[in-house]
Amino acid sequence: MDEEFDIREALANGEHLEKILIMAKYDEEILKKLIELLDDDLWTVAKNALSIIMIIARSKEELYKPLVKKLFALLKKSEAVPLTQEIARAFGQLAKEKPELIRSMIPVLFANYRIGDEKTRINVSYALEEIAKANPMLMSTIAKDFINMLSSKRREEKLVALSFIEAMGENGFRYVNPFLPRIISLLHDEDEIVRASAVEALVHLATLNDKLRKVIIKRLEEMDDQSYLVNKVIKEGLSRLLLLESHSSS
Repeated sequence: MDEEFDIREALANGEHLEKILIMAKYDEEILKKLIELLDDDLWTVAKNALSIIMIIARSKEELYKPLVKKLFALLKKSEAVPLTQEIARAFGQLAKEKPELIRSMIPVLFANYRIGDEKTRINVSYALEEIAKANPMLMSTIAKDFINMLSSKRREEKLVALSFIEAMGENGFRYVNPFLPRIISLLHDEDEIVRASAVEALVHLATLNDKLRKVIIKRLEEMDDQSYLVNKVIKEGLSRLLLLESHSSS
C-alpha cells in the first residue's frame, strides 16, 4: 500500500491527522496531495484535508490566494453539513487573516445566496455567517441587503438576516446598531416563528451590551403575545437577561 493511498485512507477515517499535518508542513508533495484531495468524492477526506491545509496556511500565507476560488467551488457542491461547516470556517479564517482576498467575494457569495437553489443558499449562509463573525466590517457592502431581508415577505430571508446580524454582533455592538429598529419591528410580525426568532436575536445581542440589555428586558416584559412559542422564548430570554443583570449589579 503506497504512502499516498495511506494518506487518503487516514483522512477518510479521521486517523493520524497530526502526523499528516507534520508531513505536509515539511513535504511539498504531501501538501500538493492534500490540495488534490479537496476534490475527493468522500466528504470526510475533503473535510480533513481542508482542516489540515488551513492550519498550514497560517504559516504559508501564499496558500490563501489560490484557496479562495477553490473554497467557493467546494462550497457550491458540498452535500455534507460537516464539510460545509469546515469550508465556512475556512472562509472565516480568511476573512480575519486576509480580508482583502475575501472582500470582493462577499457580493458574489450573497448573489449566490439570493439566486441559488436551496442547497446553495444553505451552504452560502454558513459561509456568510462565519465571515460576519470573523470580520463584520466586510459585510458593510451588503448591509442594505440585510435591511431589505428583514422587511421581506419571506420568512426564510428574515431568519437568515437575523442569523447574519447576530454573528456580526459577536465583534461589537456598533455593527448591529443600525439594524435594531427593524429587528424590534419584527416583534410584531404576523409569523410567530419570525417573532420568536426576533426575540432570540434581541436577547443574544442584549447579552453583549449592558445598555441594550435594560431596553430589551423592558420591551420583553411589556410584550403581550398570543403565541405559546413566542411566550416560551420570551420567558427563557427574560430569565437569561435578568440573571445577567443581577450578576452585573452585584
